[in-house]
Amino acid sequence: MKKIIYTLFIAMAFVMFSCEDTFDSLDVRNENQPNIEDLYIPEEFYALLKNGYNTWYNGAIAASPSIGFCNADLFSSGTAGWGSGTMWYRPRQPLFNDEHPDPVIVINFGAWYNFYSGIGTVVKLSQILNDPDYELVLNGTNYLPRAKAHVAIIQALLYGNIALLYDKAYLFTDEHDALTFDYVANTKSYKEVMDYAISKLDEAIALIENDPVDEDYQAVIPGVNFNKTTLLQFANSMAARFLVQNARTTAENEQTDWAKVEQYASKGFQQDFNVLYEEGWRGKVMTRDEGANYLGLYNWGWIRANQWLINQMAPEDPAAQYPWPEGVNRLGEVTNCPDARLEKYFKWDEISDQWWGWSRVTRAGYGYFIRCEYKYWRYYDVIDAGEGYIGHFLKAENDLYLAEAKLRQGKAGAAEFINNTRVAAGELPAATDGDSDLMEKMFYERYVECDLVWAHLGFFDKRRQGLLLPGTAYHFPIPAPELNRHGQPVYTFGGAPGSEM
Repeated sequence: MKKIIYTLFIAMAFVMFSCEDTFDSLDVRNENQPNIEDLYIPEEFYALLKNGYNTWYNGAIAASPSIGFCNADLFSSGTAGWGSGTMWYRPRQPLFNDEHPDPVIVINFGAWYNFYSGIGTVVKLSQILNDPDYELVLNGTNYLPRAKAHVAIIQALLYGNIALLYDKAYLFTDEHDALTFDYVANTKSYKEVMDYAISKLDEAIALIENDPVDEDYQAVIPGVNFNKTTLLQFANSMAARFLVQNARTTAENEQTDWAKVEQYASKGFQQDFNVLYEEGWRGKVMTRDEGANYLGLYNWGWIRANQWLINQMAPEDPAAQYPWPEGVNRLGEVTNCPDARLEKYFKWDEISDQWWGWSRVTRAGYGYFIRCEYKYWRYYDVIDAGEGYIGHFLKAENDLYLAEAKLRQGKAGAAEFINNTRVAAGELPAATDGDSDLMEKMFYERYVECDLVWAHLGFFDKRRQGLLLPGTAYHFPIPAPELNRHGQPVYTFGGAPGSEM
């Protein structure tokens, strides 16, 4: 596929944003932005769809802002890489939001520019597909409905992730002209942006259900061969994730449409959604740091498990004491853990005091809260070998959305979905629908089974339960360079209690 040189976003007629003044030093060749002629060539269309999914996936697993979600106390960081200290230092600090000569190291900028880098192209793809004269016939099969579904899903993935992370966003859609787009008028709240993302998933679901084609023409994600059934599961599970995790507070969590969550999750994944760990699909922070992804940070030794989680798994073991006692160097290996996953997913580090983060407890912003003698090991071998599959959306995550939806609606049947991992993977006693602590058991499964697979989940789960440390920013502000460009006031979140959102 032909490629072009770009500054940060799309150097085409349909460019949505332009940040040349700020990011002149970041010119690179962008795999995800094609020549405009390629947009009209049917044989190129699936390659363009693959680029769209690549933009979403690399942004979703990128080390920034993932490393900052150690503020949910499921994993610990020994470094404030990518400027993440403003997310997790104690006491909490306001997020930096100003012009910066190196925006890659501003933790709350990365996701914005990662995801928005794909918006312009996918909107143009959508406009092309809506042209009544455009045809997408490949090897004698009409793939137009399937391509429309993919484009709608990509738009949903990009905007859905922006809504999960930012308080507001610029909602640029098929109906807009990039040259006349009114940024101020189209600055929408996270709820409005998420509503749009869900509507695109609903659109995709309807297209797939009515599509006579089963198998996709080509794979659009490495190691994933979508057919009608699995693409429907993907869209439904993503809708369930977005609906649940967009809540910022306990009040918003209660207002979630749990009946709709159950509807989506009941049609969601029946197997883990795993992606082949291949070059080009290993995370990317804006225009550099290619291959820098959250799971890779464990292999690099930048992050490890958090003592809070180890204590949840082995509450009676002295080596799992939480909080980590000040002045104590080592606690030793846990020997009394009822959950078999401590040995399956984690590894005790007998030379923990040689971890370079160990001695940083006396630095400003750090503390004994970063200490833990366990590494998260679930995907270590895949990352180390550079081959194999890593999880992104496990069947367990979908099962637990179903369980939670049933619990919050007062329905029976939640325990069955909790036990799928609690018993099978954890080898713990089976839960029952009559357990008074069933909700706690459900969240425990999320923490151990799902929330370390995709770092964002732990933050979202703690956010919607009101369990984050006071002063933790609940979401990011629109980056200051964008606000300045469009004449909007600059603002931020975090620091003192009450400044969370």
